[in-house]
Amino acid sequence: MSSDIFFITRSEINKVLISNIDRYSKAEIIASANRLNTLAMIKNAGSGHIGTSLSAMDIFVWLKFFEIKTLKKDLKKFNRNIFFSSKGHDVPALYSILYFLGIINFEKICKLRRVGGLDGHPDISIPGIEANTGSLGMGISKAKGILWAKKYLKQKGKVFVVTGDGEFQEGQIYESLQTVSHQKLNDIVVIIDHNKIQSSQYVKKIIDLGNLEKKIKTFGWHVERCNGHDFKKLSKVFKKFSKIKNKPKLLIADTVKGKGISFMEHPKVMKKQKQYTWHAGAPNNKNFYAAQKELIKKLKLNYKDNGLAPPKFVNINNKWESKKSKSLEIH
Repeated sequence: MSSDIFFITRSEINKVLISNIDRYSKAEIIASANRLNTLAMIKNAGSGHIGTSLSAMDIFVWLKFFEIKTLKKDLKKFNRNIFFSSKGHDVPALYSILYFLGIINFEKICKLRRVGGLDGHPDISIPGIEANTGSLGMGISKAKGILWAKKYLKQKGKVFVVTGDGEFQEGQIYESLQTVSHQKLNDIVVIIDHNKIQSSQYVKKIIDLGNLEKKIKTFGWHVERCNGHDFKKLSKVFKKFSKIKNKPKLLIADTVKGKGISFMEHPKVMKKQKQYTWHAGAPNNKNFYAAQKELIKKLKLNYKDNGLAPPKFVNINNKWESKKSKSLEIH
């Protein structure tokens, strides 16, 4: 029944953020909570892109909560860091994060892909969305334009953009890599969500990208590679990036499409069948409840292991959380 769709609220995550547990444990809990809310949003909407939202989630969480830290009060600051995802169909993950950051109301995330709610792809009319995306291959070009404008207007701040790996079959990507380096727009950071699945098939079967690391370096970029689900490794890479001033930076983040819900993770799926079946669309009731149960169980265990009181969940059809939520704190 649709009445059994559960979310975790901002107040529960705020308890995690102000706690004394280490930031990697915080990130793990926040990512699990966002996976639950993303699943709920897509099920409630009846459509959406769950596999790519889950693969990018840990990257989004680390950047938005622990690197960029842009809160609602910061959105009008010209000298802020800018973040957006070029592969706009992963926006349910970003909406969930914007809710936890106090930028989007709970009522909005309950209206994904509905009139008066949130669009299925990013639109700058929505608070916290920095660029309209969805047409693949254009993200680095947009980041280039944003950073060029910042420099022209003498504004500070970096531009972070997440791309898909399938986007690297687009010619515009390579034009933008070339011009960013040539124009010395060194405050651009690109993160490739390298989940190796393009829509429902392996990227290498559609167009093999070859040695991405070597290819991108030839354009004058500094390139790193790490597990995109390992918060300690992500932290290490971004710390290294902060010290590199003479080149634009790119991280190839090796990820798993459907990460966090065991039966949606692409290695398991692709062993059983020829196509990845969790790219788009809402799961049926049986699969939804199995996924929800798995995520709730993991969240409860995460809270317990870190000495926190058990989290509370909100049924979508119950009275929604008050708009007057306490302001978010990040430690």
